[in-house]
Amino acid sequence: MTELLQKQRIEVATEGELVVLRIGNSEMKMEHDTALKLSTWLRVRGKEAQRNAGAVAHWSIVGNLTDVQAGGRPW
Repeated sequence: MTELLQKQRIEVATEGELVVLRIGNSEMKMEHDTALKLSTWLRVRGKEAQRNAGAVAHWSIVGNLTDVQAGGRPW
């Protein structure tokens, strides 16, 4: 199978109220709701591609990081 994309530097950061996605020399700035929508599309299509490849996995919430940071239990 040929590689579709060559390896590039990928980085996600915040700049004030914006989310900044950098791939190689390209940069895209977006509002948080757009970033969440993009991440959902990628996750859903990634799971679809995984199913098409014959792999099966289940997504679940493992814990709540905010509670753990506050000293509580993650569930």
